Amino acid sequence: MKKLHGVLLLVILVLIAMIATRYSSNGGFSPPVVSRVHKLETGFRNAVREIEAAHDVNSVESWVKLGEIYTTFALMPEAEYCFRRALKVGDLDFSQQFKFGICLSRRGKLETAIAVLKPVGASSHMLASHANLQIGLDYLRLDDRPNAEMFLRRTENDEIADFALARILIRDDRAQEAVEILDRLIERSPNSMRAHQMQGWAYEKLGNEREARNCLDRSMHTSEMIIIHPISRDWDERNVGGMGAARALTESSASLLAGDSATATKKVLESFELLEPLWRPAYATQAALAFMADGDPDTGLFYLKRWLIRDGESAHLWELAGDCFLAKQDEASAEAAWLRGHVVRASKSVQANAESCRKLAELYASQGNDEKAERYRGFYKYENGRLQWRDNKVQEANNLLSQAAATLKDNADVWYALAEAQRALNDRNAAQQSYAECLRLAPNHGRALVGLELVQ
Repeated sequence: MKKLHGVLLLVILVLIAMIATRYSSNGGFSPPVVSRVHKLETGFRNAVREIEAAHDVNSVESWVKLGEIYTTFALMPEAEYCFRRALKVGDLDFSQQFKFGICLSRRGKLETAIAVLKPVGASSHMLASHANLQIGLDYLRLDDRPNAEMFLRRTENDEIADFALARILIRDDRAQEAVEILDRLIERSPNSMRAHQMQGWAYEKLGNEREARNCLDRSMHTSEMIIIHPISRDWDERNVGGMGAARALTESSASLLAGDSATATKKVLESFELLEPLWRPAYATQAALAFMADGDPDTGLFYLKRWLIRDGESAHLWELAGDCFLAKQDEASAEAAWLRGHVVRASKSVQANAESCRKLAELYASQGNDEKAERYRGFYKYENGRLQWRDNKVQEANNLLSQAAATLKDNADVWYALAEAQRALNDRNAAQQSYAECLRLAPNHGRALVGLELVQ
């Protein structure tokens, strides 16, 4: 009987030891984190699992770091759990409290998020302005515009707050205040398309159609996009860029710039493995550049083909395809690719259309076809003029477009672009002549009809 008691006592002691070990490893009786990172792409999943494996359950910093990572990947229940476990281990400083507030805000617990963020916003901490911005945005989501306005005004030179505040003022029939706020924003960022556009809405609300039209015109030749991302989104981009496929892609780009094409191709292939099961065109771009540099344009074309199948065509895709074909000494295919790259419109700040024209001009010149070479030099100037126009470099745009019009006299779009630049420079007579030439070539060109009416 005594022997049985001894065995039972030993079992009990072993169980107590196991419970104590589990209590110590978990930092309490709460269970360990079981996240859903298996839903992420391979590289991110592996990277997050490594962070989880190194996690210290008795460290506030470790819980906050894990919570921030989960917030980045929208694993919000897990993120909130981490921040609440951090609170059980110790106190949060203002930076950690701000991250907790962001987590709650993204989770939709807006009232709780505001309560967590208010002490940060009321402090002299470097994140105080960012906290007030987030509180203001959360009040907007709660449709509490008075409180939203109060906290947005507590920010310091914050473009997002200025835009949100201007929108509130326009809706509340205080458009003149909105104009003044946007004036200060435009003084800091004169090339902001959105600021000119919103100021036009404010003048429209005031019934000042002339100034509204001027703002609209300025928005048409400005291209800077103030990204409506608070600082927490910058942290997300930093987290994503430092792990998984994104890190391998960055290493590939750095190797290519350093002239190490072998490492560039190795790293880009690694990035595709880490990207599974997703796909992004930027990886195909890097693959084409790396394999071309490594003397293997066929593999570069293989990845461009995957891009075409998965995402459809783009001007940049055709520009790169032409480069690959030329590297194979297939001039006919290169010409066809660049001609298509000239037709497919790139986004406003992308050089692909201009580069396709430049490469076509060089190709035709090498073949002795001077007429076509001169024509595509004209198109190159036209495309570059459009880019200068979008960057608010109106005089430079006017110079390039004037040269393009001298070569492409039969192209209505060139004359229209030149007329717009001339009108922006207040050269009304020249603009009138250019609009008229555009309409001679294309009588139903609606924007030219409007422009001609404005200069008359």
